[in-house]
Amino acid sequence: MKLLNAKLLIDAGNTRTKWAWCPEDASHASTVWQVHALEHEQWLQADVEAQRLLQAIEQAEQVWLSNVAGSDWLQRLPALGDKLHLVQSQASALGVQNGYEQPSQLGSDRWCSMLAVWQQFGRPTLIVTAGTAMTIDALVVNKAGARFAGGTIQPGLRLMWQSMQQGAAQLDYAYPLEHDALPGFAQESLQAMWLGCVQALSASVSAQFERMLALVDSVPLLVLTGGDAQLLHQYLPGTLSAQVIIVDNLVLKGLACLAKNTDE
Repeated sequence: MKLLNAKLLIDAGNTRTKWAWCPEDASHASTVWQVHALEHEQWLQADVEAQRLLQAIEQAEQVWLSNVAGSDWLQRLPALGDKLHLVQSQASALGVQNGYEQPSQLGSDRWCSMLAVWQQFGRPTLIVTAGTAMTIDALVVNKAGARFAGGTIQPGLRLMWQSMQQGAAQLDYAYPLEHDALPGFAQESLQAMWLGCVQALSASVSAQFERMLALVDSVPLLVLTGGDAQLLHQYLPGTLSAQVIIVDNLVLKGLACLAKNTDE
């Protein structure tokens, strides 16, 4: 049974999938989102959570998908025909110009996040997604309009930790479950490893924010999103930390903006 005018939004990320029905007022900051999530292993093994998503896909009138999980994820998707909208980055959308020389190379997740930020804030913004990978993207706004000026991609916190485990025999520590903020100098090796990882991420954000300042006429917003956004916030320098806005589910919100635009 299909739901009338129901638009299903799916964010297939690097390690897990998030999905939600598109709210009627998706662009409003106060809108409450009912978001579901499942690990990729659950999707590939067709467990209970995967079946719930498949049922939602069957009910939907339209399915809006951002997929950076790859072809294995897509193979589990049933044939959907015209109701599937597989989002890819374009040269422009919703008033934002894509600064990549080859626009399609920009990940659909980064593109959707940028569109969501532009629709919600309409201001120059440095967008930091702290997930499996950490991406930092510059949304520049000037007289010529809004433009994605470029960005960076680097390993996220867990990937950094795993590379240290695998590459240094005496640093094979389990990933810490407690994430209390630590002082600048660690007193034992596990803490030193942890600080090295989080401070590397923090330093990247600080450096890119300084570069962003040279591109715009006013102080840009700093938006953090992703599973490690709250944690990263703790380790940013004080003046920068005070400017942070944490926004959840940016990819889904960007998909909603695109889906809404098809009705206008």
